[in-house]
Amino acid sequence: MSGTKLYTFLMDWNGGTFISQSRGDNIQEATKGWLNQLSIEEIKTSERSLSLFKSSLQDDLQPIAIEGNTSVWCLSEFISGELAIINIIATLEK
Repeated sequence: MSGTKLYTFLMDWNGGTFISQSRGDNIQEATKGWLNQLSIEEIKTSERSLSLFKSSLQDDLQPIAIEGNTSVWCLSEFISGELAIINIIATLEK
């Protein structure tokens, strides 16, 4: 995947903040990759809840650009009845 852009995902959910990274040629591709690698161990939820969350986001995977900012997006969805807010930032590598 060399040459693809790096994005950092910060998810606030259920009292925790979960940070991970994913690569893609664009925000949608990176978000799909992030969603596919998200695990129950990482966010400490049930397999069913994670499956429903992934399915819900995949149906309408449209990160929203944050007005007044460059290369920053947001998504939100419910996992097990709790709101998950996912902030996405294009990340420059050194």
